[in-house]
This record gives sequence, structure tokens and C-alpha cells, in this order.
Amino acid sequence: MRNVEIKARVHKHDEICKIAEELSGAPPKVIKQDDTFYNVPNGRLKLRIYGDSSATLVRYDRNDEGGPKLCDYDLLEFTVSESEKSKKLDKMLKQCLGERGRVVKERKLYMVGQTRIHIDTVDNLGHFMELEVVLRPEQSVEDGQVIARDLQSKLGVKDEDLIDCAYMDLIERA
Repeated sequence: MRNVEIKARVHKHDEICKIAEELSGAPPKVIKQDDTFYNVPNGRLKLRIYGDSSATLVRYDRNDEGGPKLCDYDLLEFTVSESEKSKKLDKMLKQCLGERGRVVKERKLYMVGQTRIHIDTVDNLGHFMELEVVLRPEQSVEDGQVIARDLQSKLGVKDEDLIDCAYMDLIERA
């Protein structure tokens, strides 16, 4: 699976939420997420636990650079009834790989066409916006970058607010 991503700091949280809701034509889906990152030699690996105890193991590769960038990822989902399996997996991964850290956030998800707009409130970091343009098989990275830049402009996100890394990296730097 592939998408093109943009991530940025948000200075006017209520304003960007209002614009995102207007663009999507619907109120957001609010999602509680607790991500545990593991030490891996390549890419990133995290187990995301949701507020309802379901979980997703996420492996992804993305260059740390500003602006729209390609992200390759794989997902393994656990339902609420499989929450004990996800806890056991977390324990095994921590024992084998070690825990890099945790990112806890509340995410507001807005859908605009093939793009997920996330307005995140990250514990100990603040407010952020993330765009994920999910690429169709026939679409190029450049197609996704055009879509991402257009939405970035409509949301009023300035280039100087773009960040080039994951929340986990920001937490480690703090």
C-alpha cells in the first residue's frame, strides 16, 4: 500500500478543524490512539491500540523530508475480541526488539476524496495536521503530491510549518 503524506504543526486548531469539516462535508470521526514504537533496523514498526482495545500493527517506510513524501506501509489488524493477542504481540516485540517509545494522541479524521485529513492532538507535543493521499494503483507519486499540496493550501498550512519526521522523532528530540 502506498500514500503521499504531509505533516505540519498547527497553530490555529479550531480554525483548521472548521476548514477540514467544510472540505469533507461531515463532522470528524474522533479516534483515541496509543502507539508503541519498537526498535527496528529499517523503517518503523508500531502497534497502535485504539480506545475500544482493537489494534493495528503498522510497518512503514518514509523518508524524513519536508513536503509531500511517499510512504509504503503494511497493516495487520486485531479486532476488539483479539485484544489479548495484540497485548501478547506487544510483549513479544518489546522482549525481542525493545521499546523505542510511545505516542498517545487524539485524532480527528476527515475524509476528502481519497485523502485522510488528520488533526491530531499529541500528548506532550501539541497540535498537528497530517494528510494521507491514498494512491490508487494507476496513480503516480506526483499525482498524490499535487492533491496533497492543493489540500495543504486550502487548509491554510504554510510550508514553514511542515515537519519532516514522525511524532516519535519529535518526542525523542524534546
